[in-house]
Amino acid sequence: MRIEIVDDYEMLSKRAATLVLEAVAQKPELVLALPTGNTPIGMYKELVKAYRDGRTDISRLWAFALDEYAGVAPEDEHSFAFFLRHHFIDQVGLGDRFDHLHGNAPDLAAECIRYEQAILAKGGLDLAVLGLGVNGHIAFNEPGTAFDSRAHVVDLAASTREANAGYFPDGFRIPDKGVTMGIGTVLGADKILVIASGKNKAPIVDRIINSDPTTDIPASALKNHPHVLLLLDEDAASEYKRRLA
Repeated sequence: MRIEIVDDYEMLSKRAATLVLEAVAQKPELVLALPTGNTPIGMYKELVKAYRDGRTDISRLWAFALDEYAGVAPEDEHSFAFFLRHHFIDQVGLGDRFDHLHGNAPDLAAECIRYEQAILAKGGLDLAVLGLGVNGHIAFNEPGTAFDSRAHVVDLAASTREANAGYFPDGFRIPDKGVTMGIGTVLGADKILVIASGKNKAPIVDRIINSDPTTDIPASALKNHPHVLLLLDEDAASEYKRRLA
């Protein structure tokens, strides 16, 4: 696992976008896994700006969402599919090349199988961009998830539900369950980029870097992958850097 530290969130967003654009330049039909949450919003703004400025052609890439709330329709403004369409997909005209887990599917287990097959049909993931939960989750893979897991239904941890509730001031009740790419699905990507920002991520960043792979910290599974970049701003790297001092 390589570690790169930049000064602040703005620089992290620009650097993450640059890495995605470099991957698209190398492979225009890139198969890309996309995260939600506050951290990637800046990256999406940079990608949209590059597209509108004519500095990139991302019309041929394939985008897959990492996860979704169970029981929430894609058209619902609280869904992750809606988030990604709003911040990125619809801004760059990728609607027909975007797939996601349908949280309102009548059979979520069958939907997970469909999703795995859809990713495999594109040759698997080329690049997975991941956020990082305060408990070390990646996508919705909570502590205890097997490292070889594929897309599955998950019980969301209290810390995950609490963190996500802050995104919805309208009082939306975060569901108890989600559907997600598995850790094994993510590890199948050729390259993985993890982005983390803010002091609230500093403790888990330090644990990930200084722990052996353990299912207690889902993101520690990434240490078994040969091409992972952990991109941090100074706040997220603060406890790791203090240990080095």
